[in-house]
Amino acid sequence: MTGSSTALVTWALRPYITSLSILEPTVGPATPLLVDTLTFLAQTRTRLVFPEQLKPATMPLTSWSVSEPSAMLVVASKSVLEHVNRGRRTRVELAREGDVFYAHTQGPVSEEMQRIIDVSPCQE
Repeated sequence: MTGSSTALVTWALRPYITSLSILEPTVGPATPLLVDTLTFLAQTRTRLVFPEQLKPATMPLTSWSVSEPSAMLVVASKSVLEHVNRGRRTRVELAREGDVFYAHTQGPVSEEMQRIIDVSPCQE
């Protein structure tokens, strides 16, 4: 019973953002963000996403859903990923359409999070 309970909790919390890094000093729709979540086995999974890709999610326990990146973002992501992955043990990959994230976007949020919310189509 304990194993199945742990598995259920891990599955439910997998979209939860454990860390969010802004890779440029100013935040705009095409600013690269690194988003850390946990896998089913509680390993860190890092994905690259841009604020313009974020839209409101409809699934329970999620805030944002990722839309398909524009051609410009795909090109930009290649150089960002090359730089970010240099020397890393685990690879960062571009977030895919349909990926979901849970972030605390209601109530008091950090200045950085508010800037991301302001430039994203995910405004609530």
